[in-house]
Amino acid sequence: MNLISECRRRKLLVVDDESLVRQTLSLILQDEYEVTAVSSGEEAIEASLREPFPVVILDLCMEGLSGIETLQRLKEIRQSQNVIILTAFESTETAIAALNLGAFNYLTKPFERAHLKEVVSRGFDLYEQQSLRKQDMQRRLMGVHDSFFSLLCHEFNTPLNIILGFSEMLSHGASDPEHSAWSRHITEAGNHLHNILMEIVDYIAASHMAVAGIEKEFVPRTLLQPIVAAPESDEAMVEIVNSPAAETTFLGPSDAIFMIARKLVRMASRHSKRVRIATLIDVQDGPNLQIVVSGAGIGSGAIKEKEIGKLFEPYQFTSANDSSHAMSLGLELATCRKIAEYAHASVEGIFNPRGELDLLVRAPVKIIKQA
Repeated sequence: MNLISECRRRKLLVVDDESLVRQTLSLILQDEYEVTAVSSGEEAIEASLREPFPVVILDLCMEGLSGIETLQRLKEIRQSQNVIILTAFESTETAIAALNLGAFNYLTKPFERAHLKEVVSRGFDLYEQQSLRKQDMQRRLMGVHDSFFSLLCHEFNTPLNIILGFSEMLSHGASDPEHSAWSRHITEAGNHLHNILMEIVDYIAASHMAVAGIEKEFVPRTLLQPIVAAPESDEAMVEIVNSPAAETTFLGPSDAIFMIARKLVRMASRHSKRVRIATLIDVQDGPNLQIVVSGAGIGSGAIKEKEIGKLFEPYQFTSANDSSHAMSLGLELATCRKIAEYAHASVEGIFNPRGELDLLVRAPVKIIKQA
């Protein structure tokens, strides 16, 4: 098989409501790729549902469904595809918004033919590398649930794309005050990547019943004390509320309880200067040990009570604003819920009387010695 026929199997989707742009992109790329060109976000979604496109070139400003909305829908359909945003505006804010939503890179109109080909080629190369890496990881991590692992892989792509995108902008751009801002975003993305790695480590550990489900004797105050001493933010104060349950000796899934509580406290300490951990015993359906983490930094104004479930869905809720990249709360909470699942425990969010969201862990235990 020759190179051209092999490349033609690499399917590329072009989405732009200007016919001249669609024709230009198709002419430039049709010798190397099998190009499908559509004129709207709605048509792009239909095409993506019919067949996979590893790389998509997507116009940001279109009539009807916008480029940002189309990007979100495309990533829901196929998280691993690399979407290249095409925009006529030199806007750092626009680039950040698109990259935060999972775009691979972005090009400005008018674009250079050589640069266009380079970015598209890199998109296909990265897609193939990630596919091979994912297959290899799935073979070696058979204990990890496939769908959740796919979500984690997608979360790796997001900060990596920011690093790649801004590195390219820095290398090609002239000296400018904005460079310092771009550098800051690169640093933030690197820190985010580290946090994602920790999520994978925790998830893999939780996937082994020996870790999450094993029962040990523990005292909540002693178990949780290392969390109090090491919050995510130096400005945050974490305290364990005095209660008989905090001093009681239990038999239960202590490893899972610690992993979940640590993750919830670290998440809360990034958004609140005061985090409280309350423990109590629920004897109605148990006994169950309840651990309530207050200070998540989310009020009823940010999310309605009926939407709390969305907090546990990756990519449905994030603490990032338009100019910053931050860990998706959904990813962290989904990991907590997965850990809890293996330990026959649960994690949920409830609004307290002050209208602030509390995070509640409920785990089955046996009471060995009451305080």
